[in-house]
Amino acid sequence: MNTTIIVALIATFTAIITAIITDFLNKRSKLKFEERKLKEQYYLEFVHALSENMNNSDSDEAVIRYNHAFNNLTIIASPEVLLSLYEFLDLMVKYLKGNSIVDYETQYTKAFTKLIKSMRSDLYGSKSKRVNRGLTEIHLISGILKAEKK
Repeated sequence: MNTTIIVALIATFTAIITAIITDFLNKRSKLKFEERKLKEQYYLEFVHALSENMNNSDSDEAVIRYNHAFNNLTIIASPEVLLSLYEFLDLMVKYLKGNSIVDYETQYTKAFTKLIKSMRSDLYGSKSKRVNRGLTEIHLISGILKAEKK
């Protein structure tokens, strides 16, 4: 076989393999990006529903929205997020059922902080250590900034 033909075949084969690998990597990257955006949407929806539930605890609609947002996380969240989510829920359920919980506010803040940090880690992956650096406590605001009525 002529060396020119061999070189041409190798070049063609290399170009085809390169195109296949590039296409595969692009599709994988796009899927990861779409998955991250979907998780971000679900996490934001959950935090919004939790906040709304905290501000409107008498509203059945707020409770239902929170329940749906919580249940949706079971589909999309990573195992670490789910474990933090269940720990957070267990604490809230015990409190709402009237169980005596020593220093509930502190335990709530720790569980909520752990949950949000796990969500952030899930979203940002290898960058998560930088994303969560310095965050010792994470809080939601629930009605405390309302102006007093005169």
